[in-house]
Amino acid sequence: MKVDWGLITTALAVGAIILLVYRVEKQGSFNSRQISLVAALTALCAAGRVATGVGMLFLQPTMFLPLVAGYAMGAGIGFFVGAMTPLVSNFFMGQGPWTPFQMLCWGLIGASGALIRHLFPGVRPVYLTIACFIWGYIYGAVMDIWQWCTYMNPLTLNGYLALWVAGFSFDSMRALGNIFFCGLLGSQTMKILAYYQKKLTVQYLERLD
Repeated sequence: MKVDWGLITTALAVGAIILLVYRVEKQGSFNSRQISLVAALTALCAAGRVATGVGMLFLQPTMFLPLVAGYAMGAGIGFFVGAMTPLVSNFFMGQGPWTPFQMLCWGLIGASGALIRHLFPGVRPVYLTIACFIWGYIYGAVMDIWQWCTYMNPLTLNGYLALWVAGFSFDSMRALGNIFFCGLLGSQTMKILAYYQKKLTVQYLERLD
């Protein structure tokens, strides 16, 4: 019996997304203002991705935004902004079995922003730019796993490496695009989102009788 590894890996990606969403919801649901902000950031990311079109798919001007959102506003918001971006933009660019993998990758990019803040509090924007650069390659490597499992038979390490080498130039374009756009817009975006995070934070004071 032939194993459909493409279907299995897609199902695993869907399962991972469901578990991560459940984890975020368990930690506390968003209030209405946060939901509105997530929707606005998602729309901005999706619009930027669609605007580049298929011809410039590897130069995405908004991949840095989920990471910065995660850094400024927490892993939950970063993850949702990232995960929803491919889902929304693929209605214009083409939905398919690759969408769950893209959602998972973009969501992890957003969540990693909160991890960077936890590990390196007060980090300079230049380090987030470097993280965006690295994610350009990680994203390509993860998406190569989906292509490897879907289109190659039998699965061999040499086959995956050949696929990765073939896409290395495109991954480099993505990484360079990330470092350019994050370097250009990341610092100001971080300040704006940090300001909104303070405005959205509600603190309850004990009543003193």
